[in-house]
Parts: sequence; C-alpha cells; structure tokens
Amino acid sequence: MRLRLPRPYTILITRTGETPIAISLRPFPIVLVGLALSSLPVVWVAKLIGDNEQLTQRNENLTETASEVLLELETLDSEVEDLRERAGLPEEGTPPSQSVLERSQGGIEQPADAERLFQMAQTRLPQIDLELEAQVRPALEDTLAEESARAAALPNAKPLKGNLDVSSEFGIRRNPFGGFNYEMHSGIDFRGPVGTPVYATADGTVIRAEHSGGYGKHIVIDHGYDYETLYAHLSNIQVQTGDRIKRGDLIGALGSTGRSSGPHLHYEVHRDHKPINPRYYLRIEESVD
Repeated sequence: MRLRLPRPYTILITRTGETPIAISLRPFPIVLVGLALSSLPVVWVAKLIGDNEQLTQRNENLTETASEVLLELETLDSEVEDLRERAGLPEEGTPPSQSVLERSQGGIEQPADAERLFQMAQTRLPQIDLELEAQVRPALEDTLAEESARAAALPNAKPLKGNLDVSSEFGIRRNPFGGFNYEMHSGIDFRGPVGTPVYATADGTVIRAEHSGGYGKHIVIDHGYDYETLYAHLSNIQVQTGDRIKRGDLIGALGSTGRSSGPHLHYEVHRDHKPINPRYYLRIEESVD
C-alpha cells in the first residue's frame, strides 16, 4: 500500500501578549518514517516479504514517497524564504533542494532510488530547521514586537465610551463666540455631561498635564512613531507628566475649562507635529460598550 503524507499543520510564532504569525508547514514525521524504512537492508526486507514483486512495488512506493518529501521540502524552503522577507532578513542563495523547474537542465531520465532521495531530505531538513530556529524565528519575534508597538501607538480608539456626539468638526469653522470671522479648528469636539470619563486612544507617555488659558485643563500624550494626541477643556486630570499610558486608560473627565462655550471634549491627533483630522482614525458612528 502506498504511503501517504499526513495533512499540513500550523506553527504559531509569537511573543507573550502579542498577535502571532501562523506558519503552515508540511509535516516532518514523514521524513523520519521514510528514513527508517529506507534504512532496512534490501535483502532483509526481501526475506521478510518473500515476494520480489511485492518488494519491487514497495520500493516504487518508497521512491514516490521520497519524491513527495523532497517536494514538501521545496515548499517549506519557499515558505521559510517568505518568512525571511517578512522578518527583513537578506535573501539566501539557492538551497540544495531547490525545484529543478527553476533551473535549465536536460539529459536521459534515470529515476533516483528511495535511499538517495531520503538522504537528500535527511541532509536538507536540519539545514531548514537550523535556519528557522537560529535566524528566522528570532527576527520574526523582533518584527512582531515592532509591529505590535506600532499598532499600539496608532490613536484609533475612542476617547469617550458610548456614542460620540460631535459638536464641531475639524477644519475651518465660524467663531463659536459670535462675530462673522472664521477660525481653524484643529480637532473634533464631542459634547457630553461634565465628569464624563475620558480615555487614552493609544499607548504612550504623558508629556503635558496642565491648565492653560485656551485649552483649559488638558493632557498631551506622545505615542511614538510621530503621533501625539491632545485632550482639552477637562474638568479634572487623572494623570501626571511622565506617566506611561495604555490604550483605554482613564486619564481625566470631560469639562468646560479654558476657551469653551459649553461642556465638551476637544480632541486632537498630531502626526509629525501637525494636526490632522481625527476622523481618519476614529469610527465615530460606531458605538463603544
């Protein structure tokens, strides 16, 4: 009966608390089974089977299985190379088991025996395993950590729970205190009752927690990767300069301090020290529990 390869399985590479990378790999056990089978002396196998025809068929099956193992190793080579690229590692040279379809070749067909094919697999498999464990996995873990930190610094959470009631959009607006002049509004205003909890929209460090004439009581958080957020007109501040903040941490309460015509949160997002429309990051129409 012809040997069949087991179904593919998945390996997860991750750091604690971070989103893993799923790697679909073809099974290694078949290589070990093949090596064990190919190591049996042909004479001893013939004595056990007692039938040359069955022995020939078994050898053909072993050869076909060995060929499939090498094809699986070629696929694994390709997957490892993709992971190297994801991890930012330099491209390696052509491995010994590289598909012959990728090179120009010719000559008379002479099928390789199972033992030689399994020897090739036995040589290549440790090389792949060493490359994955010694180079690719550590580099991927660093890449995951960097991607996780960058994602945590993106200010795409909401500063208030529940539905966000916008009272003033980002951009040019009429002076809210009367008159016919216009002014640039560098954030979005969310109205609400005084004392409504205000939350950090991304991980970062508090670089300002103070009172000023225009913003009133306000907080500025540096999220890294050139992102900063500002929360203004607060009724109270619950953090201090230098505090490390996680996305969703309580940092203060909505109010009407400073230049304000009524209770609201003035929220700004800065990239490269320039204000940008927070709507680029917030899904304002969606509610938050």
